[in-house]
Amino acid sequence: MRFYLALSSAAPDEAAPVPEHVVAAARTLAHRVLPVPADTLRHESWIAPRRNVALLAWTNEPELDRLPDPLVPAHGDGGEGVLGYSGYLVDPADVKPILELGGADPGPLVDRTGGAFGVFRATPAGVDAVTTITRNDPVYFTERARLHVVGNRAALVHLVARAAEEGPDAPMPPAPEYDIPPMQALVRHGFYLTDHTPFRGTTTLTECSTLRIRDGVARTLNRALPEPQPAPNGSEARRKRVKALAEALMESVEPVRQHGEAVSLSLTGGRDSRLVAAMLHAAGIPFRATTRGFEDHPDVILARRICEQLGVSDHRVSAPERDGDEAVLVEHPLPRTTRLLRMTEGMNSAFENVISPTGFLFEARLSGSGGEALRGGWLNDQQSLDRDSLLKKFDTITRAQTPLMTPQAKAEGDRLYAAYTEEFSDPAVGLDRMFLRFRSGRWLPGSRTATLIGYCMYHPFLDHRVRWEAMSLSPRWRWSEDVVFQLLKHLAPKLARLPVADRAWRFDQRRILNPLERRARGRRHALKARTAAGGFDWRRKLGPDYVAPMRERILDTPELFDLVDKDRIEALLNQDPVSRPQQVWHLYSMAVLLSDEWLAPTPPPGEHRERIRVPIR
Repeated sequence: MRFYLALSSAAPDEAAPVPEHVVAAARTLAHRVLPVPADTLRHESWIAPRRNVALLAWTNEPELDRLPDPLVPAHGDGGEGVLGYSGYLVDPADVKPILELGGADPGPLVDRTGGAFGVFRATPAGVDAVTTITRNDPVYFTERARLHVVGNRAALVHLVARAAEEGPDAPMPPAPEYDIPPMQALVRHGFYLTDHTPFRGTTTLTECSTLRIRDGVARTLNRALPEPQPAPNGSEARRKRVKALAEALMESVEPVRQHGEAVSLSLTGGRDSRLVAAMLHAAGIPFRATTRGFEDHPDVILARRICEQLGVSDHRVSAPERDGDEAVLVEHPLPRTTRLLRMTEGMNSAFENVISPTGFLFEARLSGSGGEALRGGWLNDQQSLDRDSLLKKFDTITRAQTPLMTPQAKAEGDRLYAAYTEEFSDPAVGLDRMFLRFRSGRWLPGSRTATLIGYCMYHPFLDHRVRWEAMSLSPRWRWSEDVVFQLLKHLAPKLARLPVADRAWRFDQRRILNPLERRARGRRHALKARTAAGGFDWRRKLGPDYVAPMRERILDTPELFDLVDKDRIEALLNQDPVSRPQQVWHLYSMAVLLSDEWLAPTPPPGEHRERIRVPIR
């Protein structure tokens, strides 16, 4: 993973230098808050001749010809500078046109370049920081003490800005200043529905934007998203329309070839990772598969069948640790949560499974992350696309868990509902865009960062050109799941004939008269768990033994009760099992965040290492 921090004077005199103590503070604070062991980091920096602009970079990646340098020379307005990018390009040579853009906004060219990456560029004239259609490579920014601070780690941006504000003689900021009111979205969903971060005064740049700093002034250059086209009529027209998306998908996996046999796919029984398997198979790229779950879980059963169909002999299955037939043994919530918070900077809940690598391996990993966008995003769980149903979905997104919330938090949910429903005349397009902006653009970056720290992680569904092609298709057509099914039939027809986990294809709910088509529909039915253990997810069935340490921490964090009603939360925590387990996870994660324990690089040895028993039910 490559981490970036840009500093640019906000003084009207463009010759005003970036204070030396701020650059020194950034180098110190990076070792404290970047989520990798300090001894694995190497650092590069560039400072403009007049010292008014600086771009600092850190990486835990080894020095290999096949990996980019953290900073590379670039041409820009005002003279020579440097450029760095997080993520990956499909063809590393495609960085050359971006390097040679001169003073032009790099955003439009980045949009047309295959890969999943964000860009930071610094020249003597200022800074450009670019987000793409997915903004999975985020840009965080703030302005304090006549200094613009920009980077791809929010805590580092925030703490460096505080160091600038407090001056050269002050000690390093001991902890962040937290912004509590916007965290109401974290209670509801475990991620943000705005551009806030947990840190006061630090925000994130929206999708398809360039933050441009010139002459001490920062402004945002926005680029239009693709306009979805109507769904094509007829099977031949649909196949042609899907072809461009299929070509972009096939190009997106090309960089995986350099890894030879070191290619691993996280495979389930659903649609998205199955499509990635089809892409690798069609491209002739061998891979191994990994699946998590009990033996009779649909993911495990169907992943095996997918591997058999594709001739994949190396399929590794890992299951939760059992305590006899009636329970699983799981990690104490505190170490799980501190690791996750350190990785995601408090912008995800510990309900999520996020890895925490300590080193980098030059191995290719792939997953189906982001594939929901090909199936309509937040339309995906809708039974109907009539206007009332879609507005109800807007309500669920912005005002979920209202009975638990304080009046102030309820009012913020109402404000967001009004703002988002007014922004979009077509609620189907609106939900599609909101998924892109928040579920894809705010929830997913945390887990993506974790994987990039440990491996060469490739996300085909986050590739700029893939997402551009997908968002150009009618969201209603994608909601039907016909798009993904057509892709499977094109790339690996055998996989289209297999059952899918949990829920049948949506288009199969229509009336079918042709007996051959009815027979085909019967073969690709939904496969569900037959036993309680097979479908068991311990995170959703929290018993009193597991909730006990979470309960104490939540109730001892008074800031949370600016957002939620304490009596209702206490009643929730006393249930067995709790009826809203995700809210318990979200509140506990926020409580640990506000305690600052996540800032410690490693947990104290021996503490909270016991396994906790969770009954299977």
